[in-house]
Amino acid sequence: MSVVSLSLFGWMVFAVAPYWALPDRLRAAWLSGVTFAFLVVHAPLSAAILLGFAAATHGFTRSDRVSGKTAFLLCAAIVLVLVLYKLRVSVRFTDALTTLAIPLGLSYYALRCVHYVIERYKGTLAPQSAQDIGSYLFFLPTLLAGPIHRYAPFHRDAARRRWDSRLFGEGLERMLYGYVKIAFLSNYVVSQGLSSLVLDLQASHPSASTYLSVIERGLNGYLQFSGYSDIAIGFGMLLGYRVMENFNWPFVKKNISEFWKSWHISLSSWCRDYVYMVVVALSRRPALAALASMLAIGLWHEISCRYLLWGLYNGLGIVAWQQFQRLKPMLPRIESPAAALALDAAAVLLTFHFVILGFVLVTEPTLGDVLTVYRSLFQGWP
Repeated sequence: MSVVSLSLFGWMVFAVAPYWALPDRLRAAWLSGVTFAFLVVHAPLSAAILLGFAAATHGFTRSDRVSGKTAFLLCAAIVLVLVLYKLRVSVRFTDALTTLAIPLGLSYYALRCVHYVIERYKGTLAPQSAQDIGSYLFFLPTLLAGPIHRYAPFHRDAARRRWDSRLFGEGLERMLYGYVKIAFLSNYVVSQGLSSLVLDLQASHPSASTYLSVIERGLNGYLQFSGYSDIAIGFGMLLGYRVMENFNWPFVKKNISEFWKSWHISLSSWCRDYVYMVVVALSRRPALAALASMLAIGLWHEISCRYLLWGLYNGLGIVAWQQFQRLKPMLPRIESPAAALALDAAAVLLTFHFVILGFVLVTEPTLGDVLTVYRSLFQGWP
């Protein structure tokens, strides 16, 4: 199912239309029921898995205190299910939102369950009712492609939920932005406009053609994914929820660390809290923690050598940035505003190209194709 399909739009209308007409005590149950019905119709296996995850998450965490052994075994079981299905699918970076990797939504609700279990073990969350956990997990706006929102702000919005015409209008506007990104900017401007330029240059300037092709794929990935995040966030606003932001102008950041704080924010922040901080606490080595986090992000997308390399590539970029921070105080200060502006522009361009060149690792089907692209990029320029 495409995120801009009439079918999905119909489910949105079906979810929202009766929602505000119902008494407040029935709204959460209605939305959970619609989400479950959506899964039963489009991905019944996913409906069964999510139902099992929700039951296990509530059943093993409803006591006042969750033991470390219980939390570990429950999280391990959830991750194992995710890994087993990840091993069965192979999804290209640019196809991630148009290819349904069954079970639908598993990559997202599995991490929500792990987040909830860990926070219960840490004691930052009190025991929650089965209805509250169900409302959190069976939340249609973020089911297909995130963001991976957290339980505490979701529960807070649920407690404060009331009709707000301003928030509803903001949600419609945000959804429109998302549809424009996907249907116009990505599918028309980039896919058609830039693609035609790539074809025109292919014979006479192969390196320039390859370069623009790499740019096209990176921009398409960003516009598609951030566009759906806009739709999901706007959809949540229609229901009275403010879902966390997932992108914050990542391609204008000045270093790779800032980039990963603004690209797929819900996933990168999840890995920061549950991978990076754990590795730092155990090893006291931020570089190792950065590598572990980026490898986890890569393997979350797909368990394969290409995504392992992509995670390693970005992890090494962050490690290099961390090491540069130690040397930075020894460098001469730049007093000229013009020079500082030029340096910032150069930093943005360097970060942009580092990221874009990294995407080649996951957009090409084989390592040989990756090497062919890199060879074409760096050969043949006048």
